[in-house]
Amino acid sequence: MILSPYFVLPCWKSTSMKAMVVKKDWVSSSLEEREIKMPEIKDNEVIIQVCACGVNSGDIIDLVTCEDGICPGLECSGIIEAVGRNVHRWKVGERVCAILEGGGYAEKVAVLENFLLPLPDDIDLHDAAGLPYASCCIWLALFKVCNPNTVEDTLKDKRILIREGTSGIGSLAIQYAKFLGLTVIASAGSSDEFSLCHDYGADFCVDHTSTDFAWEVVTKVDYLGVDFVLDYGASDLQRNIECCRPGGKVCIVDLHGMVSNSIDLAMLQKRHAEIKVFDVRSRDLGYKASVIAGVRTHLWPAVLKKNVIPEVGNRRFAVTEAQKALNLLQKNDNIGKIIVYMNFEKTSHHVKMD
Repeated sequence: MILSPYFVLPCWKSTSMKAMVVKKDWVSSSLEEREIKMPEIKDNEVIIQVCACGVNSGDIIDLVTCEDGICPGLECSGIIEAVGRNVHRWKVGERVCAILEGGGYAEKVAVLENFLLPLPDDIDLHDAAGLPYASCCIWLALFKVCNPNTVEDTLKDKRILIREGTSGIGSLAIQYAKFLGLTVIASAGSSDEFSLCHDYGADFCVDHTSTDFAWEVVTKVDYLGVDFVLDYGASDLQRNIECCRPGGKVCIVDLHGMVSNSIDLAMLQKRHAEIKVFDVRSRDLGYKASVIAGVRTHLWPAVLKKNVIPEVGNRRFAVTEAQKALNLLQKNDNIGKIIVYMNFEKTSHHVKMD
């Protein structure tokens, strides 16, 4: 057969991509690199070329509970590569970060258009991967206890205790709280961590290893107690209640499988305090969209003005080392957020990307 000089060979577009997926065996689960099917875009979705992905406790849960071949990852940052026919808010080439239904540990991911948050050029695209999930948790756990329409007026001049102030959520919560005008007390376990919390904007720091922890908190605010306590888990629920003023609220972000110890219900009743537990991961799509809309309206201006900057330090891993990142998260002694970036080359350097 003789080909015409005008015959053009078809340009085949790849239908697969690299991803880190759950590998199941008889006794354990782990992550391994595989080629998986490229995501297909729907009319109300965008395709993101993933730059980096934030590491969350939900990823550990997915590793244990999901079937073989499932790609974890609940938040990411990246560049929009394609938009669905009904998407008008976003354009190809825009820098964004997003909440995901999984699939972040991959080269590309399909995301509903109302799950995105914009990123200006002067925000580090890798570090921004740690913003969406924590921001949504903070909005739910703290700011949803107020009337969303008057949240700024409701929170101004209130007092908040933020537990684990150097954690991924704690470091962001301090910055958001200061942006909205609250007096912030942060708990930490060492003088070095106190210094970090002050750098984030905390007004006071207290040692959560102290037996007089609750008393130290109360004395910081003229013996009145705090209006809000924000905690990640419920291992210290009783002392959180003791820190509250009458009518105070203990806001718990995701129990992540933790069972609380017994609490003094009489004290809870005497103080007219409330305990509220919030979770983003298990909610339906409509609810998540409403949470992201709240973040976009009330919290995201702080990010766009760079009043809030994600704390990552040197906790950056290539995605091929995602298992190491999850192991580090399980130790629960990291400072700030842990990030995996989409570099499928075999590399072991964990320094900040330029």
